[in-house]
Amino acid sequence: MDKFIKEKVRVTLENLKKISQRTILDIEKVKYLSCSYKKGGELPGMDDCWKKFGLHDRVGGKDCHYWFYTEIKTPDIQDDEELLLEITVGHDGTWDIKDPQGILYLNGEIVQGMDINHTMAYLKSNTDIKVLFYLYTGMNDSQLEVKFDVKLRNKLLTKFYYDIKVPYDAAMCFDEDDYNHIRTIKYLEQACNLIDFRDIESNVFKESIKSADDYLISEYYEKECGKSDAVVSYVGHTHIDVAWLWTLKQTKEKVQRTFSTVLTLMDKYPEYIFMSSQPQLYEYLKEAAPELYERVKQKIKEGRWEVEGAMWLEADCNLSSGESLVRQIIYGKRFMREEFGVDSKILWLPDVFGYSAALPQILKKSGVNRFVTSKISWNETNTMPYDTFMWEGIDGTEIFSYFLTAQNHEQYKNHENYTKYNGTITPEMNLGTWERYQQKEYSNETIVTFGYGDGGGGPTEEMIETERRLEYGIPGMPKAQMSFVGDFLKRVEDNFCKSCHVMNRTPKWVGELYLELHRGTYTSIAKNKRNNRKSELLCQESETVAVIDKVLNAGSYPQEELNNAWKTILLNQFHDIIPGSSIFEVYEESDRQYAELQDKIKIIRENKLQDIADNISKNGIMVYNPNAFKVSGYVDYNGDVIYAKDVPSLGWKVITKDESVSKEVVVNKGMIDSPYYKILFDEYMNIISLFDIKNNREVIVAGKVANELYAFEDYPKFYDNWEISNYYKQKKYEIRDVSCVNEIRGNGFGGFEILRKYMNSTIKQRIIVYSENRRIDFENEIDWHEHQTLLKAVFPVDIHTNKATYDIQFGNVERPNYENTSWETAKFEVCAHKWVDLSEDDYGVSILNDCKYGHSILGNEMTITLIKCGTYPNPKADQGMHIFTYSLYPHNGNFKTGGTIEAAYFLNKPLIAFKVSGKGELPAEYSLIKGDCENVIIETVKEAENGHGIVIRMYEAWNKKSVLTLNLGFNSHKISICDMLEKPQKKIGAGNKVVLEVSNYEIVTLLIEV
Repeated sequence: MDKFIKEKVRVTLENLKKISQRTILDIEKVKYLSCSYKKGGELPGMDDCWKKFGLHDRVGGKDCHYWFYTEIKTPDIQDDEELLLEITVGHDGTWDIKDPQGILYLNGEIVQGMDINHTMAYLKSNTDIKVLFYLYTGMNDSQLEVKFDVKLRNKLLTKFYYDIKVPYDAAMCFDEDDYNHIRTIKYLEQACNLIDFRDIESNVFKESIKSADDYLISEYYEKECGKSDAVVSYVGHTHIDVAWLWTLKQTKEKVQRTFSTVLTLMDKYPEYIFMSSQPQLYEYLKEAAPELYERVKQKIKEGRWEVEGAMWLEADCNLSSGESLVRQIIYGKRFMREEFGVDSKILWLPDVFGYSAALPQILKKSGVNRFVTSKISWNETNTMPYDTFMWEGIDGTEIFSYFLTAQNHEQYKNHENYTKYNGTITPEMNLGTWERYQQKEYSNETIVTFGYGDGGGGPTEEMIETERRLEYGIPGMPKAQMSFVGDFLKRVEDNFCKSCHVMNRTPKWVGELYLELHRGTYTSIAKNKRNNRKSELLCQESETVAVIDKVLNAGSYPQEELNNAWKTILLNQFHDIIPGSSIFEVYEESDRQYAELQDKIKIIRENKLQDIADNISKNGIMVYNPNAFKVSGYVDYNGDVIYAKDVPSLGWKVITKDESVSKEVVVNKGMIDSPYYKILFDEYMNIISLFDIKNNREVIVAGKVANELYAFEDYPKFYDNWEISNYYKQKKYEIRDVSCVNEIRGNGFGGFEILRKYMNSTIKQRIIVYSENRRIDFENEIDWHEHQTLLKAVFPVDIHTNKATYDIQFGNVERPNYENTSWETAKFEVCAHKWVDLSEDDYGVSILNDCKYGHSILGNEMTITLIKCGTYPNPKADQGMHIFTYSLYPHNGNFKTGGTIEAAYFLNKPLIAFKVSGKGELPAEYSLIKGDCENVIIETVKEAENGHGIVIRMYEAWNKKSVLTLNLGFNSHKISICDMLEKPQKKIGAGNKVVLEVSNYEIVTLLIEV
């Protein structure tokens, strides 16, 4: 084939596009008004504050808003024509998701969002129209021109343009000697030859266009297309980050812009369907634009709009606690059910940075049976072997999982792994999505969620027009179709299961879905992670004491206040907030939200505990234990540190004074001597020897030092605040500038307070050893003023093993501590919650923490990451004060028998003390709930979501089948096992004692009716 023929087709396309529409009205009478964020659906009135906006005028500024106003009288048009309002906003620099966007109102009604991808709005003919345009300037401080034009578009020319363009673009996906290219270009050439361009205003031209299009439809689309069995399904979508390079206030506007655009396109294209997750966004819409929200609800009822996703928002799954993940689903599914009558069955997390091995069980027990993501394709080292598979969690639960494979054909040919959750509809992506899909023997269908996203925007007219042509099945291309995600997944899962049966092999991935990228998100913006941990635990503790107060004192349960607090926690677990990858302003707002939450919930907790203390019959000090096991330890009481022994599980004990401590801790220069350890320090106050007296062994590797603080140069190859690149290890600097050392002595504890300096920062660390506890605490106050630096604490321990254990949600995972394969090497920084452990058969060492998540264990070197301070997108990341504690916990046995889990909980949930007047009726010692299996951890005690009953959630932590006896500090008339949505499944008892079987890593939820 003549290689210039394709150029002929290309030039014809350019001509058709140019003549298909023209400007018929330049709008010059425009006024504008500077404003702040609009409130709800309020529109401004016209007054003297409005200024004339001339052709050469500009507006601008970072994070600013303006209203524009003009009036249009549209003309009459022919049946084959349509009118469009074009709004262009030009400015210096490039377009991206941070840049100018707006909302268009016509005659007082919201019509659609306007941005670089959505510049046109449909107009009615022969109508007087008042135009209001609400412009957001974006986060770039630049000057903008704003231009309004009315366009007249020929429908026949536009249709013919797409009828040629889509197959032309498809042909360009293949080499010139490929038959798919040759036969498509042949038909396009003949269609082009039928066009008479001599007089484009004449009827001859119009008739030639109609003849050419009729030829193309009858001879090409209807005869040559539709021969492929492969299918690519499409559903409209837009990924809206609840916060990222913009604040929550701007997100509320993004939702209005995007969803109004969707509705406008639905009016024009009856086949167009749309899917959107995240109830948080719908709630924003309901608050800010209730009329628009009602229109969305109507489309859901009509079956045009799919609401899925299961969670309250697309939450991070590395850092959120197990209970938070449950609440994400409870709150998410409840909103969808109550607002839309929909029971969400799909966990939709396309852009989250890794997925906990606890998730499959959480999902199944919450009525969610399918999981979808895209992000694992971003792995920088290894390619996941499956796109359709069963994912098995730590307890053995399996869930059907699907990875989005949207990718351009050229990217696939170049072996690029990244797939898209913000897909588009082009022949190149249609082909590439199918090529990239790995399990073709299990299913002939893939899916693309199409629409501009991250910052919203959504699908465009061009995408839908392209899909219409791809539905024919263009030669060499999979056939396209519109489909909701839920319908698509059902078809794929059915085919997958049938194929697994026929072939007798099932693709399965066991354990966590670790993202080999974004490892810095375990540490970035440390204050946010600390606020999250403290808030999670505070809410759980407050729920429990409120239950005690209600059971024993008939107190009220503050359900609304706790629900609001949890919604704040869930909001800030969005996958660009808690990971530390948002702009500075996002964390200003997050700090305010957390501070308000903690102030309110602490008052609830303190008031409930005070109510209990006021009703106790014995004088003294009530020591409350928020942990679900017996605790002995220190507690702050009116500024004094006192010791309490054997405080019951989830209950209290009244003591009359500081209970006796059998032995003291001796502190001398460079040495600490306790009943458990003899610790020696070098001149830099690093630990050179940690001898475990009880177990008669040295903990630290000979010739090494422990608790050495290292600053590593941290310039990752991209995504600064997201990333840690493995070459960071090559440049490290010991922090040895010790400016001051003070000795600490107390009743049964002692240690050192050490002040170190590093560059522009100061590190104050209190090392505390106890006579009644194996824990060694490192309490830190760090005033940090460095950038592009990782701060880590390193412990080389004399432990021989080939695996380490890491605390995760509702359990733990083992990971190799060696680098034999690329999969192991890629896990050079991993996530853990309250503890990590390295153990031999009969001895081990754990590192505990109260708000840290990033860890690295290679060989016998245990490392905890303390600070990461990148500069993009937040140049002030991690500047200022850091307060946190990590602890070393040597123990006999492994982490199970050595008490690591209990020690970590106790570090995070210390004892609380109150004065008791002794004028009440409650006993001096009480336990709300206690179990007889130390491997079963009671995580949550709360009132049921519907207010009827008490919910207890626990999990098995040792990978051990057990028979558990629970003793209750109150009577009940019914105890049932329920799912995580608190729906009863099986009655198992009544009264104040119940026996139940708990399986390996099983999460058990009980509903107790009192």
